[in-house]
Amino acid sequence: MIISIDAEKAFDKIQHPFMIKTLNKICLQGTYLNIIEAVYDKPSANITLNNEKLKTFHLRSGTRQGCPLSPLLFNIILEVLASKIGQEKDIKGLKIGNEEVKLSLFADDMILYIENPKDSTRTLLERVSKYSKVSGYKTNIQISIVFLHSNNEVSEMKWKK
Repeated sequence: MIISIDAEKAFDKIQHPFMIKTLNKICLQGTYLNIIEAVYDKPSANITLNNEKLKTFHLRSGTRQGCPLSPLLFNIILEVLASKIGQEKDIKGLKIGNEEVKLSLFADDMILYIENPKDSTRTLLERVSKYSKVSGYKTNIQISIVFLHSNNEVSEMKWKK
């Protein structure tokens, strides 16, 4: 089974406290961490409507639109989930030679390669759900796709139902 997961409004959803905690865990420190913390410490925005500036509101999630650091920050945050999936023994990836391949990442997309969907899918969904709760990550169900293929047509038909 191959699962293509698209993140819904990827850069808008990441929770700032989770982002800072993750950056600390990967040992980002000094000037770089200080700059990122300054940018994301109590950020605010306002809207101008009919040339009138409306009340300022605080932002609790999302990376800065147009900021060159935003894709990198998102990828660092997504790596937390990728690492958990990679380390999870109950999620079986595809065997290619001696290697087990479970996933690949590209921008805000994650492609998962699952050998035994019956045994792996529940654990995979639990990991994604837990990660979503703490990080703000949300799956775009409308764009995410599951490709099912096996050498056993009976097994494949059961999954399609």
